[in-house]
Amino acid sequence: MQYLSPVICFTLCIGESVLAQTTWTLQQCADRAVETNLAVRSAHLDRQIAGEDLRGANWGFLPDLNAAATHGYNWGQAIDRYTNTFATDRTRTNNFWLNSNWDLFRGLRQHQLRKRSTLDVQAAEEAIGAARVDVLTQVVARYMEMLSARENIEAAKQQAVGTRERIAFTQALVEAGRLARVDLLDLEAQLAREEFDVVSNENLFDRARLQMTQLLQLTAEESRAFDIATPSVNAIQVSDPDADLPALLERVLATHPAYQNARLQMESAERSIDITRTQLLPSLSFNASVATGYSGRDVVAVGDPIIGEPTQVGFTESGESVFTPNIQYDTETRGLGDQLDRNLNYSTSWTLSVPIFNQMSNRTAAAQARIRYEQARVRMGQQRLELELSVQQSLNDQRAAYRQFMAADRAMSAQQASLTFVEERFQQGTATALDLAIAKSLYQQAQARQIAARYAYLIAKKSLDIMQGLPLAL
Repeated sequence: MQYLSPVICFTLCIGESVLAQTTWTLQQCADRAVETNLAVRSAHLDRQIAGEDLRGANWGFLPDLNAAATHGYNWGQAIDRYTNTFATDRTRTNNFWLNSNWDLFRGLRQHQLRKRSTLDVQAAEEAIGAARVDVLTQVVARYMEMLSARENIEAAKQQAVGTRERIAFTQALVEAGRLARVDLLDLEAQLAREEFDVVSNENLFDRARLQMTQLLQLTAEESRAFDIATPSVNAIQVSDPDADLPALLERVLATHPAYQNARLQMESAERSIDITRTQLLPSLSFNASVATGYSGRDVVAVGDPIIGEPTQVGFTESGESVFTPNIQYDTETRGLGDQLDRNLNYSTSWTLSVPIFNQMSNRTAAAQARIRYEQARVRMGQQRLELELSVQQSLNDQRAAYRQFMAADRAMSAQQASLTFVEERFQQGTATALDLAIAKSLYQQAQARQIAARYAYLIAKKSLDIMQGLPLAL
C-alpha cells in the first residue's frame, strides 16, 4: 500500500483550504460576469463584423485587379483568333489576361458607405456597453439578494440564541414552580418559528447563490467554493436622494450605451437613404486590361525548303503546259513564350452609365430606406421612453426605500426598547412568555423591514449609478 508524503498532504490541505475560503467582491463578480456572458460575447462578434465592413468600405475606393487563364481545345472549322486562319482539326488554345475596374464616380456612394460603416462600428461598440449594463444590473441584484438573506440569517440566528437562553432560564423557573409550564411551551414555539426563519432565509440565500454562480458561469469546483465578501453595508450612509430628475435624465441619455446605440443606428439608417439615392445618378467607370494567348495553329517553317517536281495546273492558249512550283517546308508550333510575347495586347475603356428605367427598383430601394430610417427613429424614441421610465422608477424606489428605512429604524429602536422592558418584566415574573414572544416578534419584523429597506435602497442607488456609468463598488 502506498502513502502520500507529508509534504503532498500538507499542500493538498492548504490548496483545499484556500479554495474553500474564496470570496468574491461585487467588482470581481461583475468582471467575471461580463467576461463570460454570452450576450456580451455576441456583441463583441458583432463589433468585429462591423469592423470588417468598415475595412471593406475603405478598400472600396481602390480599383480591383483580377487575373484569369484558360486552357482548351477546338474541333471543327473555326477561325483561330491569333493566326486569323481557318482551323479544321483539333486546335489547342490558351488565354491569359489581367483586368482592372475602377469606379471614378458613382454619386459619392463609396463615401456614404464608409460613413455608414463608421456609424455601425460605433453602434456595435455601444451595443457591447448596453450588454454590459444588463449584466451588471443582474449581478447587483443577485449580490444584494445574497447579502440581504445572509443578514437575515444572522439576525434570526441571534434571536434563536437568545430564545434558547430564555428557555433554559424558564425551564429552571418551571421546575422550581415559579412559572407555569405554558410559558415554557410558548418560548419553545417561539424558538421553532425562529429556526423556521433561519431555514427560510438560508433557502433564499442558496437560491440567490445558485443564480449568481450561473450568471458568472462558474465551474463545478468554483461553484462549490463560491462565496461573496460581506462589506460593511451598515456603514453606508442612507440619505434622502436629492437628485434633480431632469438633470439626471440628461446625464443618463448622454452616456447610456443602449440609447447611444439606438441613436447611431438611426444615423446609419439615414446614411442608407443617401446610398440608395446614388443609384439614381449617372456613374463613370474606367477599365483596363492586358491579355495574351497561345494557339496550336501558330506554326513557323524550319530548315531549308524542299523543292519537288513542279505541278501542272493548266495550259496556255497555244497549248503549252503551265506549272506551279512545288516547294514545301518542315514546320513546328511557335513556342509558348514567343507566342505570349507576340500576342500581348492592351485595352482601356471608359463607361458612362445613365439609369433611365430599372423597373422602379432604385426608387423602391430609396423608399424602403426611408421607412427603415423612420423605424430606427421610433426605436430610438422607444428606448428613450424606457430609460426615462427606468430612471424615474429607480429614483422613486430609492426615495421610498429611504423613507421605509427611516421608519423601520425608528420602529426597531422602539421595539428594541420595548423588548428590553418586557424581558426585564419576564425575569421579574410580571410578564408572561406570550408577552415576551409578541414583543420579540414585533422586534424581528421591524428588523426584517429595516434590512429589506436598506438593500432596496442600495439596489435602486446602484441601478442609477450603472445607468450613469459610475463606479460599481459599494
